[in-house]
Amino acid sequence: MRNRDGQKEAWTRALKGLMLPQAPWTVEHLLRAYVEQVRGRNLLLSRDTSVVSVNGPSGMWFPTPKTDLVWAHPAAEGVQLDHVLGHELGHMVNGDEPDPRELRDVVRMLMGTYSPGMSGLWDSALAGAGVRCRAGETTGDDCERKAENFGYFVERWIDKNAPKNVTAFEANMRNSLDL
Repeated sequence: MRNRDGQKEAWTRALKGLMLPQAPWTVEHLLRAYVEQVRGRNLLLSRDTSVVSVNGPSGMWFPTPKTDLVWAHPAAEGVQLDHVLGHELGHMVNGDEPDPRELRDVVRMLMGTYSPGMSGLWDSALAGAGVRCRAGETTGDDCERKAENFGYFVERWIDKNAPKNVTAFEANMRNSLDL
């Protein structure tokens, strides 16, 4: 139990300093803030239907040197989409980096979705295929389990920490007045 509490404390510290909109908060806001503010990259969130997942609604995180591509299955909606995005964010927060062999396989799979307007992203993706693996004794199954747990954690964290009693209209008004 102590290890799990320590993990929750580390996750809370990782999210606490993020600059988020006034309200409402979503897992997508949290993902975007983490990628831009902590990782210093752009986020490309894709729901491309030409990418398939044989296991049903799922997601994928594909880091490149300047952009983090997060793909979420187009059938995922609502709580399920939040969980998919939270899971991929969990990989980032936990310090997981995809195995370079897996990235090469992903590049091969995605090349069928290539379009001329995406050449810069694909160049980065190919360069990123040599990205460093996370060192240590953590297995792939352990990484997946931790990311899955983070997906549940982040949903509760938002519910507990998000500003209360603020409508989307009020939040938009506050954001428009912020200089």
